[in-house]
Amino acid sequence: MFFNAERRRMAANLAEKQAFMDVIDRTQAVIEFLPDGTILTANSNFLSALGYELHEIAGKHHSMFVEPAYVNSTEYASFWADLSAGKFFTDQFPRNTKTGAVIWIQATYAPVFDADGNVEKVIKLATDVTQRRSDTDDISNGLKELAKGNLSHQVKTSAIKDIAILGQSLNQAMEQLSNTIATVKSVSAAVTTTAREINGSSTELSKRTESQAATLEQTAAAIEELTETVRSAAAGAKQVAEIVSNATTAAKGSSKVVQDAITAMDHIQESSDKISQIIAVIDNISFQTNLLALNAGVEAARAGEAGRGFAVVASEVRALAQRSTSAAGEIKGLISESSGHVALGVELVGQAGVELGAIIENVGTISTHVSEIAQGASAQAITLEEINQGVNQLDEVTQRNAAMVEETTAVSLTLTNDAAELTRQVDVFKVATGDTAGNIVKIPTSQNAAQNTTDGRPLHRQASANR
Repeated sequence: MFFNAERRRMAANLAEKQAFMDVIDRTQAVIEFLPDGTILTANSNFLSALGYELHEIAGKHHSMFVEPAYVNSTEYASFWADLSAGKFFTDQFPRNTKTGAVIWIQATYAPVFDADGNVEKVIKLATDVTQRRSDTDDISNGLKELAKGNLSHQVKTSAIKDIAILGQSLNQAMEQLSNTIATVKSVSAAVTTTAREINGSSTELSKRTESQAATLEQTAAAIEELTETVRSAAAGAKQVAEIVSNATTAAKGSSKVVQDAITAMDHIQESSDKISQIIAVIDNISFQTNLLALNAGVEAARAGEAGRGFAVVASEVRALAQRSTSAAGEIKGLISESSGHVALGVELVGQAGVELGAIIENVGTISTHVSEIAQGASAQAITLEEINQGVNQLDEVTQRNAAMVEETTAVSLTLTNDAAELTRQVDVFKVATGDTAGNIVKIPTSQNAAQNTTDGRPLHRQASANR
């Protein structure tokens, strides 16, 4: 009874293992090899996938499914040496079908050990992933097109759900990025145009500002020279005003001298008149003396001898009286002539006083005008000084503005260059609505597996692709 139970248990285990193997046989492509790679057998899934009959592959080497270039490589020899040593491998591999087409399989190479631990054979379990591989390569190509800036590329929708979701997400991202880049291109073109206009305006403004600054600097220098000239003229006018004032004072002093001279002449005239009166008295006395002397001579002649001495005296007195009368007449004539000269002098001095008064009046008028000119020149000097200060401040501000305009010009030039660089960068992208030239670039998406490989091996794992 114990043996029956053991047999039933063993039979159940065998049935379970057989059922497991049946599931694998139905769902997987299975092929068995000797440790050196000689084919023992293969199930229908494997034969169907590669298009062979069993008798066409049994007893032949695994290399019939691999491209010749890889068969002759040391890597392929190491692959079978590692399997013979008991290692196993799981990866995706390209395999050549009977017709020469390339399919991709997700496979595991697993060694089977005997009771002594030696590798008895190698079993490969595989699944056809050609469609998944093709769809994945399509998405990879889409990402490569994205890397190259081709945003118009669209990947096909895969029949595999997870790959389809990935492709749809990539297409949506490409479309959204295409719209964004199209907007950026439009804005970049507008910024470039605006930057060029700003740069042109800034350059023109810079030139005008430099010219204005130079003109203003020359104007400031001219106004400074004019200010100095007016300041010097004001100082000269002030000196002239002082000189005219001194001349007016001197002229007024001369007028007083003339008045004093006229007064002195009047006193001389008065003295001459008094002297004339005195001379008249002397002349009268001489006449009376002469008359008395004549009477005395007559009386002495009447006295005779006794009056002879008195007659002599009377004769001398008479002669003296005559000389006095003659001298008084001469003095009177001289005084009369002197009075005429004095009167003429008084008249001339009076005229000189009138003329001097007119001169004083004219000098006063000149002094007033010169004072007004001096005041005006001083006011003009102050005004020009203020204008000069204002022009200097304006010149300083203009110089600062010129420097600022130069900085703005440099910044606008940098902006223009940056905008041009931005345009150059975004021109790399080809958007779905058209690139900057208005062209739309479409990249074919239907490519077979062989076009996505190098020598029939996957691009990302060429080292182990053909195991």
